[in-house]
Amino acid sequence: MNMEIQAALDVADETDSFLQITDVIYDKQAEVGYDALSDAEKTVYLLDHLLKEMENGGFVQFVHHDAGGRAEDTLEALERIKAKITHQLMDRLLEFFPERHVPFDEDERIELFDQIESEHADEIAELDDRFYDSGENLVEMTLRYVSKNLKDFR
Repeated sequence: MNMEIQAALDVADETDSFLQITDVIYDKQAEVGYDALSDAEKTVYLLDHLLKEMENGGFVQFVHHDAGGRAEDTLEALERIKAKITHQLMDRLLEFFPERHVPFDEDERIELFDQIESEHADEIAELDDRFYDSGENLVEMTLRYVSKNLKDFR
């Protein structure tokens, strides 16, 4: 896998490079499961999920789908790639949850978040706006992380 990741890093277009890397990670995740991924592989997997959900509907979309069940892991992934602004936004999102714990169970998570959203809709919308306006290039930051941690992709 390491050679596939290196080949993807060598692709000139950053988006294509990122997509090729995520394809490799998704194939491995489908084969061995999320828990068997290395921290570096989980980082790419989680950030791809975050980006997709944010593109499709912001933090509400993120929490309502599978990605939301791994919100705490996503926070750690953001720290790994040094995405300070997005890390702060995700950290703030977690503060809405009791004991900063986002339930893994989808039904439980959605029910809880719907209550949170009814009370904090404006604040959550502001988090979305700040995310879109942040200027942080998470794809570029992730590629830099992958390049520096290539040995952790097995």
